[in-house]
Amino acid sequence: MEVGGDIMKNILVVGSLNMDMIITVERIPNLGETLSGRDFMTVPGGKGANQALAVARLGGNVKMLGCVGNDSFGMEMTEYLKNSGVDVSSIKKADRNTGIAFITVCNGDNMIVLEKGANYMLKPEDIVANRTLFIWADMVVLQLEILWDTVVEAARVAKEENCTVLLNPAPVENFNKEILKYVDIMVPNEHEAGVIFGKTVATVEDAKNFVTEFAKQGMKLVVTLGSNGCVYYDNGMVKHCPAIPTIVVDTTAAGDSFIGAMCVAMCENKSFDEAIQFATKVASIVVSRKGAGISIPTRDEVE
Repeated sequence: MEVGGDIMKNILVVGSLNMDMIITVERIPNLGETLSGRDFMTVPGGKGANQALAVARLGGNVKMLGCVGNDSFGMEMTEYLKNSGVDVSSIKKADRNTGIAFITVCNGDNMIVLEKGANYMLKPEDIVANRTLFIWADMVVLQLEILWDTVVEAARVAKEENCTVLLNPAPVENFNKEILKYVDIMVPNEHEAGVIFGKTVATVEDAKNFVTEFAKQGMKLVVTLGSNGCVYYDNGMVKHCPAIPTIVVDTTAAGDSFIGAMCVAMCENKSFDEAIQFATKVASIVVSRKGAGISIPTRDEVE
């Protein structure tokens, strides 16, 4: 694909594929309490799949390396991504259930419970067996909904093949700073940044302190702050990009779409500032819609 006379760079997403089961409630139930919900739906999701889908919808060249189960959800996941423009030829199938995410949406925000399923069947040896994908890729995108050892191996192989490595450290409970030696760009939200930093990251100023600390390690860093936009480090400066005001319906996949959009813009040789601004626009559209993958806009919609 050509963009502005240049060849579009290639993006490999290594990560999770989940079937999201979403229900909306008026308030979060107390322990032991039963509430009535509404608007139930099943939607293809998972952080890896969402990020790959965002790249494809926004015009990027993307391949996905992950694992689904030999079940109807696995078949639905791969067909959905394939029909959206993601190369799914390297997605592994295992004799486990496809990963499941139970998502409760309340007043535009969400709570998520994961069952890893087949996602944990993607092993470090699968990374080695698929080295040709890393040779093909210019940028490799990682998250933590698959085995930690698999993520580290993917980051290591990516660096051996001179790829730019972007890490979304979510869910953050598995995080170990050993991986940072392989990472070029890290994109946590305020909660994840707080866990990694060991301090509260709740405000723009907190995020600026976090970004300044990690900038010393030579990586680009973006902390997403929901309605407060994001804070990032670029060219020796800490910067704040405000969110675009919008009516928030559902925040599911907003962060994943932000990351996918940022990767596409960078692979089009946009500046880091331009990439952040483009990603902010995409995320503002996503939060105004229900669901994960189905809320991600096309490039035409963003333009």
